Amino acid sequence: MFSGPGRTYGPLLLLPAVAAVALLSACGGAPAEPSAPSASPPASSPASRPSSPAPPSSEPPTTSPLARDIQAAFRAATKAHPGAALETCTTDAPLDDADCGAALTAAGKVAADTERRLRQKDPENADLLYGAALTTAGAVQDGLARLRHPIPCYGLSEAPQPPPPLHAEAESICAEAADLTRSEWGIFLSTVEP
Repeated sequence: MFSGPGRTYGPLLLLPAVAAVALLSACGGAPAEPSAPSASPPASSPASRPSSPAPPSSEPPTTSPLARDIQAAFRAATKAHPGAALETCTTDAPLDDADCGAALTAAGKVAADTERRLRQKDPENADLLYGAALTTAGAVQDGLARLRHPIPCYGLSEAPQPPPPLHAEAESICAEAADLTRSEWGIFLSTVEP
């Protein structure tokens, strides 16, 4: 069928050809000839290989020089003043429990000795360098002072024991103060142990 001289079908006939070329190029072109299987798998580029995680390090994390100073001072103080086992100071410990008193005394000595050693390390800058350890050591010592006065808890003071009518109340006050001191000791340990 001839439609006359003014009408052309050129663009309409090119449209399917352009679509076919676009599809072939998007899909990777014409199918390739099958090749013979190779003996080794194809090498992949470093960018296409999945990255494997690094093996875990067996070395401990590095410790800062300041942390090493604190740990060394604490270890030396603990060695010089053993016996800071505050788990012996339970809330139902009697007012004259000598074991609890000995454990609290040892804890106070460890805290004070750790503080002394750190202050000797750098007297001018100790508060700046070792602030947390010094602050928590001071809190342990303050807790021990609360247990000595005004009530002589766990034999920590030579002061006379309260009279029998006040004995139960004094035990309750000492148990609460010992519990607070145990908490302060735990915070201190968190600043001086690795």
